[in-house]
Amino acid sequence: MLLAISLVGCGDRRAGSRSMDALRGALPETVGGWSKDGPAQLYDQDSIYSYIDGHAEVYLAYGMRRCLAQRYGGTAEGPGIVVDIFELATPADAYGVFTHDQEGEPTAIGNDALLRHGWLSLWKGPYFVSVYAEGEADGARAALLELGTVVAAAIPEAGERPGLLADLPSGGLVPRSVRYLHDQQTLNTELFLSEDNVLLLSPETTAVVARYKRENGSGYLLLVDYPDVQRRQRAEEEFAGRMLGGRSDGPVDLGDGGWYAVAGSGGRLAVVLDADSSELAASLLEEASPGGDHDET
Repeated sequence: MLLAISLVGCGDRRAGSRSMDALRGALPETVGGWSKDGPAQLYDQDSIYSYIDGHAEVYLAYGMRRCLAQRYGGTAEGPGIVVDIFELATPADAYGVFTHDQEGEPTAIGNDALLRHGWLSLWKGPYFVSVYAEGEADGARAALLELGTVVAAAIPEAGERPGLLADLPSGGLVPRSVRYLHDQQTLNTELFLSEDNVLLLSPETTAVVARYKRENGSGYLLLVDYPDVQRRQRAEEEFAGRMLGGRSDGPVDLGDGGWYAVAGSGGRLAVVLDADSSELAASLLEEASPGGDHDET
C-alpha cells in the first residue's frame, strides 16, 4: 500500500512537471518588441519565497505546487514583461487566487481575465496566470494580451468554478465582491473578523464571502463547507461564543461592528457579517439556508 501511494505521488509530480514543461515550451521566443531574457525559472513551495517574498502566502493558501516565471527583455534597456504561471491545487483554487484582486477590464481569455494598467491576470484549469509590464512602453498592452492568450491556449482543461458560488443569493450581490478562500488570513484581507481563527477555517474547508447592497443596507455573507457535521457544529459554537456572546438564535448587534448572525445545517455554515440592519442580516441568513429564496431583492 505504501508503495502504491508513493507511486501515485510520483505520478502526480511527473504529470505536473510535464504540464509545466508544456507551458514552458508554449511561451514564444519573442512577442512584439520583447524577447526571452534567459530561461524560465521554476519555483516550488519552498523556493517561492525567494521570488515573491511577502506575497507567497497568498498562493500557498490555495495549495500552490509550482510557479513558472519567464521574463522578456525590452529593446534599448526598456522595461521588461514578466509571465508568472502558478499551478494551484485545483481549478477552484486558481479561481480563488483570481478573486483576490478583481480590478480591471474583463477580457475574453481563459475562464476569466482582467486587464488593468500594465497587468493581465487570468485563470484556467488549475492555473492562475499573471502577465505584467515592468514599466510603460509602446505595445505593452498588445504584448500582455498575446502572452496571456498563448498561455491560456496551452492549458488543456478549462476547470469549473466552485460549486459554493451557486448557493449565494443573487439579490443585491455586489459584482466582483465574491472571494473564494480556505483560511482566516485571506478572509481578513477582505473583511477583518478576528486575529483568531474563530470559524475554524483550514485547508479542508471551502468558503465564499460576498458583499450585498440592498434597500435595508449593506453587509457580507459568508458560506463555509466543513468536512463533516461535527466540525461545522464546533465552528458554529466557537463563532457564537467568541463573537456573539453565545447567541445563535438570530441577528446580534455588535455596535460599531454591525449586525452579525450565524446558522448551520449539515456541513454548511452561513454567517452574516457587518450588516447595517437586523432585517438585512435576517434575510441574508434565511436565503442562504436550504430552501431559501435566492432571488429575493
